[in-house]
Amino acid sequence: MERILIQLDNYLIKTLAYNKQARILFVENTDLIRAVCNHDHMNKLLKTALGKTVSIASMLTGILKGTQRISLKVKTSNHNYKIFADVDSKGNVRGYISDELLNAPSDYLNNLSIEQLIGARGCIQVTTDIGMNNVFTGITDMPYGNIVDDMSHYFKQSEQTPSWFSVHIVFNEKNEIVLSRGVMAQLLPGAPVRLIHRIRNVISDHQSYLVDPENSKTFKGLPYSIFDDIDIVGIEPVRLFCGCSKEILYPMLYALDKEELANAYENNSLLEIVCNVCGKKHTFDSSEIESLI
Repeated sequence: MERILIQLDNYLIKTLAYNKQARILFVENTDLIRAVCNHDHMNKLLKTALGKTVSIASMLTGILKGTQRISLKVKTSNHNYKIFADVDSKGNVRGYISDELLNAPSDYLNNLSIEQLIGARGCIQVTTDIGMNNVFTGITDMPYGNIVDDMSHYFKQSEQTPSWFSVHIVFNEKNEIVLSRGVMAQLLPGAPVRLIHRIRNVISDHQSYLVDPENSKTFKGLPYSIFDDIDIVGIEPVRLFCGCSKEILYPMLYALDKEELANAYENNSLLEIVCNVCGKKHTFDSSEIESLI
């Protein structure tokens, strides 16, 4: 069996296992998740919720082709509190939290688990764009309230495709993300349903490979280490890509008070707008402000 060397920092390993009856995807996306969660207002709870959602999106790129895209929306029982992620077939991933959730009182959030944040009326919405104006949307409830198992539930209920997700995000004592890895298994047509449980048990028996930051080299060989019948069919990068620009954010300046714009222009001050998706800062100088006033 030919082995493929991996030299990427954030990558998705695509495999076929058990006589090509299942595809199993392995993602190492620590840097990506650390970057998407790099926001001053995010506590450990929000980083975990967003990180899990974006990690799932990172793995879903492995089932896309051509110009296809998938968008995830996690709605909590408070429907103003939402978590978003989307990904294309090239491994471009982005994700963010709604402003209402991002700015929720810290005293309130610090006392919640993910299950409590999701609540009894949470739901997952998955929109798949397969190109040529063909867009499909599926919505399911969230009986587990932890996002990861709820995505497995979504594929079973909405897609009738036995699937299983495992996402591991490790924090240090400062609540900084030091590791993010995940596994997605999905049965192909004709495979026995019991096979998904077998795959889950194998992965669960090798949790140390997923949660130990020192096992980066071991993780790269994980498919061969724990499965006898498996072939790596591709290794692809995953990356944080927002696509924001000053031109796209320019209309947001119109939302500012006219007096504020005039003062910035007269004082030759700079105005700064931060993209709520990727956190990138865009600065507008007095000449750019002048056109607005």
